[in-house]
Amino acid sequence: MELQNTDNNFLYMRNAESEKNGLKKLIDYINLFANTKELNMIEIGSYLGESTIMFAEHFNSVLSIDPFIEDYDPNDDTCSHAPLNKVFEQFKKNISNVSNIHHIRETSDDAINKIPQKKYFMVYIDGVHTYEQVKKDINNYKNIIPEGGFVCGHDYSVHWQGVKDSVNEMFGSPDMVFEDNSWAKRI
Repeated sequence: MELQNTDNNFLYMRNAESEKNGLKKLIDYINLFANTKELNMIEIGSYLGESTIMFAEHFNSVLSIDPFIEDYDPNDDTCSHAPLNKVFEQFKKNISNVSNIHHIRETSDDAINKIPQKKYFMVYIDGVHTYEQVKKDINNYKNIIPEGGFVCGHDYSVHWQGVKDSVNEMFGSPDMVFEDNSWAKRI
């Protein structure tokens, strides 16, 4: 997902086909185990909401968690595309007509304590990409996923070695890695 600035400074979404295909294949994979239309999920790191909207098309509900804090991840170029308060305003516009998306504007560490008491079959981690934070997100959120549910995420690649190392340390390896570097682990 990439943020674009036009002459009018309007923000919009652009997503490469491989990203869309990877998420679609991830959703198809989850559907091998359960009907996602009946399931609730959490997405950590939503940015402009393109993946959030795609998840909402296939899941019963999506709880989006993103604090939209400036410079939250100095290793992620996404932080420098535009001021994150503008990204947040565009995110709200992008999801405004999607009734099954709910958002908590907190860090993932703080949001875990504000999660409504319902079952979430999947968490998708795409927040801060450091080894420490990905490991913390896995530890914090895997406990609210029922047995047979999924811990998933993005950026399982050598370009994000911290993500890859934390996933491997926590799970040995993911069950699947998709063309957009999304990963899935059934627990």
